[in-house]
Amino acid sequence: MSEEITISRQDLYNLVWSKPVVKIAKDFGISDVAVAKICKKMNIPKPGLGYWAKKQHGKRVRQTPLPALQHGESDTYTIKGSMDANLNLTSPLIEKQKDFESTNSNKITVKKTLRNPHHLVQQTIYREKVRDSSSYHEWINLPPGLTMSVSEDSYPRAIRIMDALLKALEKRGFTITATSGYDGHTSVSIDGEEIIFDIFESSRNVANPEWKPGSYDRQFNLEPTGRLSLRIKNYFEGQKVISDGKVQRIEDKLNDFIILLVKVSEREKIRHQERMEWEREYQEQAQREREIQLEKEREQERVKELFDNADTWNKCVLTREYIAAVQSHADRDSDGVLLDSWVIWAIQQVDRLESRLWHPSISDLSKSKA
Repeated sequence: MSEEITISRQDLYNLVWSKPVVKIAKDFGISDVAVAKICKKMNIPKPGLGYWAKKQHGKRVRQTPLPALQHGESDTYTIKGSMDANLNLTSPLIEKQKDFESTNSNKITVKKTLRNPHHLVQQTIYREKVRDSSSYHEWINLPPGLTMSVSEDSYPRAIRIMDALLKALEKRGFTITATSGYDGHTSVSIDGEEIIFDIFESSRNVANPEWKPGSYDRQFNLEPTGRLSLRIKNYFEGQKVISDGKVQRIEDKLNDFIILLVKVSEREKIRHQERMEWEREYQEQAQREREIQLEKEREQERVKELFDNADTWNKCVLTREYIAAVQSHADRDSDGVLLDSWVIWAIQQVDRLESRLWHPSISDLSKSKA
């Protein structure tokens, strides 16, 4: 996208209700947290948690209408961003790492033969040796190794590159981790941030000479090119891959790859801080909405109590008139003792009901206004 784009409030509202904020952020070249902040500034409601999952599964969802534009609010917003904005990301840690990697004495060298390999490299070699003789389920239970997608011919070179890279990362004080299983990966911890990376070989489609229309054979076969790349798998707007070129190979770019790893770790830190801030603001907004809803419910209860009490008081007034009418219509032949007893009982019932009417929820009302 261009450096700046101006979008109307209505168009942004339509966007955030048409696809997840993460995808919108990618289109604009900014973070999803930045999109959320823009929506908050322009008073644009966003789908709540679980909205897209419910919609994907065909469940009924509710779209919050766009509130009317208030006095002082802008109807447009200019978004400034670039998909390569992170290429210019800088920090004291990044600058320090750049100085370190630019020193000739810190130049990373990939040896022509593998000697005293890193323990994760050793585990990877062992894993590959038993791979052909093991079933799939046995193989995934082997010790964790490095994440590599290379051909047999490129394997020796790739393993030497990874060995040099891992040793250099640990020399710089970073921690390497490798996990196994279906979601196994290789990662490095830099300043508390986990950065996942791998090495892979590109391939090209080559026509299958045995393929015929209507056959079950593949029309094209994948052929390895021998071109290797180191790739960062964390979300990052900008360069995430260092590859073999026409002149330089990735063996000569390992110092640059470490700088890129540090840069990604700094961006991850910023994203986490933004996410925490967004989560805090979301929780505060949710709390305010809960309090507003609770106050509405309390108000409804007070209104109901008011009318219920008025109805009860009206019945008490009519009942007292009825008691007086019974007394006035009593004839001389009536049993005075029984009548007096009934009158006392009836008045007690009215008094009991009326006593509840003189203490409405006034205290709750005063608390809500305070």
